[in-house]
Amino acid sequence: MNPIYFRLFDGYAADILQDAGAFDAKSLESFAESLSLTGEARLRLLDAFSSRYLQWSTDAFVLGLHLGLSLWAGPQGFTGPAAPACP
Repeated sequence: MNPIYFRLFDGYAADILQDAGAFDAKSLESFAESLSLTGEARLRLLDAFSSRYLQWSTDAFVLGLHLGLSLWAGPQGFTGPAAPACP
């Protein structure tokens, strides 16, 4: 993936997602306790879910960014007559 997208995600979307509280670590911890996992196994489970959540969030951000830029550019792209003026 383009490193620019990672920088955009880290600088913009990661803070918003953290404030939104969509990743519920407490319910995941209670789920891990119900499975009677050891400390290391519990940590690996929490890390795996956190990693997948971060990857999904980054992918969703990039897809949204591409869609937004495509809609903004219009059918001719940024160079055609339908290109919007930069604010």
